Amino acid sequence: MTRRRPAATLAGVPWPATAEQGLRWATGAALVVAAVLAWLEGGFDASRWGPAGAVAVCAAVAAHALVRGGGSRATRLVTAAGIALVAWSAASVAWADTPGRALDATGRTVLYVAVLGLALRPRWPAASVRRLLVVLVAGASAVAAAVLLRAVTAADPSSLVVDGRLVAPLGYANATAGFLLLAVPPALHLAAGGVRAPAARAAALAAAGLLAQVALLAQSRAALLAGAGAAALLLLLSPRRGGILLALGALLAVLIATAPALLDVRGAADADALAVRVGRAAAHATAGTLALVVASGAWTAAVAALPGRARRRLTAPRTGTAATAAALVLVLAVGTATVGHPVAWARDRVDDAVHGGYGDVPATGSRLTGALGSNRGDMYRVAWDVFRAHPVGGTGAEDFGPAYLRARRSDEAPRYAHSFPLGVLAGLGAVGALLWAAALGVPAALAHRRRRRMRPDTVAGMAAAAAGVAVWGLQALVDWTWAFPAVTLPALVLLAAAARATDDAGAAGRPETTVPFVDRVPGGPPRVRRPATAAGRVAAVGAGLAAVVVAAALGTLALSAALTERGTARAATDPAAAARDLDRAARLDPFDADAPLRRGIVLRRAGDAGAWRRDVRRAVDRAPQDWFAHLELGLAALAEGRRGAATTALRRARSLNPRQPVVGVVLRAAERGERVDPDAVEAALAAAFAPKLRPTSG
Repeated sequence: MTRRRPAATLAGVPWPATAEQGLRWATGAALVVAAVLAWLEGGFDASRWGPAGAVAVCAAVAAHALVRGGGSRATRLVTAAGIALVAWSAASVAWADTPGRALDATGRTVLYVAVLGLALRPRWPAASVRRLLVVLVAGASAVAAAVLLRAVTAADPSSLVVDGRLVAPLGYANATAGFLLLAVPPALHLAAGGVRAPAARAAALAAAGLLAQVALLAQSRAALLAGAGAAALLLLLSPRRGGILLALGALLAVLIATAPALLDVRGAADADALAVRVGRAAAHATAGTLALVVASGAWTAAVAALPGRARRRLTAPRTGTAATAAALVLVLAVGTATVGHPVAWARDRVDDAVHGGYGDVPATGSRLTGALGSNRGDMYRVAWDVFRAHPVGGTGAEDFGPAYLRARRSDEAPRYAHSFPLGVLAGLGAVGALLWAAALGVPAALAHRRRRRMRPDTVAGMAAAAAGVAVWGLQALVDWTWAFPAVTLPALVLLAAAARATDDAGAAGRPETTVPFVDRVPGGPPRVRRPATAAGRVAAVGAGLAAVVVAAALGTLALSAALTERGTARAATDPAAAARDLDRAARLDPFDADAPLRRGIVLRRAGDAGAWRRDVRRAVDRAPQDWFAHLELGLAALAEGRRGAATTALRRARSLNPRQPVVGVVLRAAERGERVDPDAVEAALAAAFAPKLRPTSG
C-alpha cells in the first residue's frame, strides 16, 4: 500500500500535498466561481465570464504542462475534441451573419473546454467526489438563501420578478431554476447516507428542500421536468435507493404543502400585492425547510431505536429496490387514473409544447398546470432548416437570431434556438455537433463503463453526479440555459468527476499523480527544474504562450463588454463619457456591432447626426445581417434627406426581419417622403417588449 504524503500547511491552513490534490482543489474552486457567477446574472455577459475563462485557461494549460500522468486515452480524446471545437467555433466567425456573437460564443466555449479539461485531469476518489458534492450543494444553497432573503427584505421585489416568476439572481427564470435544481440530486444523495453525520444529513435534506422551493418560484416547466427525470435517474443508478426514496418522498411532501403559496406569487396585480405574496412564499419555504430538518432527525432517531437486525434489513439495498419498484407502480397507477393512458398523455403534452403558442399559457397563477404552449416548435423548425441549408459549418456559432427573424412564423426574436443540440447543428453544422458529442459523450461513456467496477459508495456518488448532469442536459434539450456559465460549469465538473471516479486511492493501491518538474526540499519551498529535453522546453513555452494569448483575448472581450455596459448606463447622464466608453469597446472588439450602434444613437441624441451615420455604417459593415443596424442606417439617411439611400436600407431591414411591423411603417413613410422621428421609432420598438418584462399581472 502506498504511503500518503503528510498534508502541507500554509499559515496553519491545510494545503494540497500532491499535484493531483491540487487539481481537485482547483476543480472545486470552479464550483465556487460558478456560485459567484450565479449572483452576477449567471455570468452570461462576457464581462462576467471573461475573467473566469482567462484564469481557467491558464490553470488548464499549467496542469497539462506540469503534471505528469493523469487522464487516459479517452480523456486525451476529450481534450483534443475540445481544442478542435474552440478552433472550429473561432473559424465560424468568418462566415457568421453577426461575427460578434460568434466570437462571444467562442470565448464561452473556451471557458467550458478549459474547465472540463481541468476537471478530467485528476482521479476522483469517493471521498473527493463527496467533498465536491458538498461544495456544490453549499454554494447553490447559499445563493438560494441569499435571493430569498433579498426578495423578502426588498421594499419592491419587482426587480427580482418578471411576469410573476423569480428571475433573480441569474436574470432568466429558467436559468435560475436550472441552477438551483442541478444541486438537488447531490443533496438527496448526501441526505440518504452520502455523509455519515446525522446533522450533515439533515442539513443536506434541508438544502434540497430550500433549493427545490426557491426553484419553484421561477415556475420553469422545462426545469421541473428535467428535475423529475434526474430524480428517476438517481433512483435507477444509486445503490442507496431506499434512502433516496425516503428523502425524495419527504421533499415531495413539503413541495405539495408549500406549492400553493409559492405559485401564488404570479397572480399579484400590483407591486404591493407582489411584496405581500413574496413574503408569504418565503415564510412557507422557510417552514418547509425546517420541517425537513425535523423529519430527518425523527427518522434518524427512529432507525437508531430499532434492533440491529431490523435496522440492517431496513437499510439493505434489496429493501430499497423493492420500495422503489412499489413506488413506481403506485405512481403509474395514480397517474393512469388521473390523466388516462400515460403514453397518450405524454404525446399530447409534447404536441402542445411543440405546436402550441404562448397564447395558450394562463396569464396569471401557475404556469405548471396549464398548457405547455410556446414558440419553441417554430424555433426548432428554423434551426433544422438552417442545418439542412448549411450542413457542414452552419451559420456561425450561436448565430441563430438573424436566420430566425428571416423565416419566423411567430413574433418572437430569440438569440438562441432554445435547444442545445439543434443550436449546435444550426450554428456549427455537423462538424461542431460531432466535436461536442465527443467532448460530452466520451466522459459519459467512460462513467458508465467505470461504474461497473466500483464499490457501492463510489457508485452512489457517481449516480448523484450523473443525476446533476441530467438536470442540465435535459433542460438544455429545450432551452438555452447552457449559455449561462453558472449553470454549465457545475454540470461539466460533475460529468468529469463521474468519468474519473475511482475507489479511494489507498484501497486502490495506486500512487497519486506526481509533479515531474518540482523537487521537494526538506524544510524549504519547492524547487522548479526545467524539462530534461529541448523538445519538452519548447512544448512548455509554446503552451504557456498559447495560454497567455487566449487569456488576453478573453480579457479583451470582457473589457469590451464591460465598457459597453458602462457606456449604456451613462448614456442618459453623461453622453460624452458614454460615447468614449462605447468607442473604446468597439475598438477592443472589431467584430462586435453593438457598441458602435449604441454609440451612434447616443451621439445622435446629443445632436451629432454625422457621427450617428458614421457609427451606424460601421455597425452595418461588421454585421451585414443585423436588421436593426439597417433600420438605423435608413433613419440616418432619411434625416439627411437622402430618400433613395433611406428606402434601400429600410427595404434591406424589412427583408431581414419581415414580420417587424415598425420597419414596414417607417419604410412606407420614407417612400412617401415623410420625416420620421428616430426617437419615436426606438420607443415603439421598446414598447413591444415591455409587456414581457412586467413583474405583475396588472
